[in-house]
Amino acid sequence: METPVAAIERLIAQDPGQRNIAGLVQPDHLRQAALALSSAKKVAIVSGFFVPAAQAGETDGPPGAKALGDALLALGIPVDYVTDAANLPLFQAQGAEPLYVYHPALLEELDPSHLIAVERLGRARDGRYYNMRGEDLTPHTAPLDEMFIGAEQFGILTIGIGDGGNEIGMGRVIDEVTRSVACGDRIASTVVTDYLIVAGISNWGAYGLAGALSLAKNRDLLPTARAARRCVMDLVDAGAVDGVTLKFGATVDGLPLDHSLDLLEQIRRYVSDATG
Repeated sequence: METPVAAIERLIAQDPGQRNIAGLVQPDHLRQAALALSSAKKVAIVSGFFVPAAQAGETDGPPGAKALGDALLALGIPVDYVTDAANLPLFQAQGAEPLYVYHPALLEELDPSHLIAVERLGRARDGRYYNMRGEDLTPHTAPLDEMFIGAEQFGILTIGIGDGGNEIGMGRVIDEVTRSVACGDRIASTVVTDYLIVAGISNWGAYGLAGALSLAKNRDLLPTARAARRCVMDLVDAGAVDGVTLKFGATVDGLPLDHSLDLLEQIRRYVSDATG
């Protein structure tokens, strides 16, 4: 019989963008990542994906980062948010604090026990950063993945959440990305994390992890649908765009916001059924 956390893992791995991500999913990583997080002393959450064609950050990533941060704070676990200058206004708009702009010494400065990336580019084999179309975004992408590359030497546990193969954490499945994802040989991230959560949309992966953490702690740590909607709307008001359509508006990766909110409520039902 399928466990609630396995059901959530399956739910978030739906592939609405038809990116062929099924082979990237790492079974049981959602549960293991949640258990690891439940004993965290301090967590740094990294996110923000700048879209040069629109000169704006996208609506996928920061909302998931905020949902995870709120879940951890509810457990009394301190959280720091990390992004780059280009995405700073989006994090400010959703009230993510304390908020830091990346610099090379930041990992040592923050000294987290756990490090999470939500929809953040990881460098490819040639050391450059690419979007799903294979376009080179290196001039617009600060090397936040350096924090994950350097985490092991400090004994920091790492979690990557992504939806396309080019994000931090996808180095765990680089061969699968190369074989099955469009432009995979060019865009595949080499950056490995201890746990990898693959979702159809990265925000879904973050909601799923908050749901799995809820199951681990036997309490609902998920954002309400109203709060999740407000979070995305605040980003749109701050200038965020849909990363697939490149249009301004309350959509995420080409899907109406209600699609993500419905999925969030499905996760909540699994949590409620299990926790009573």
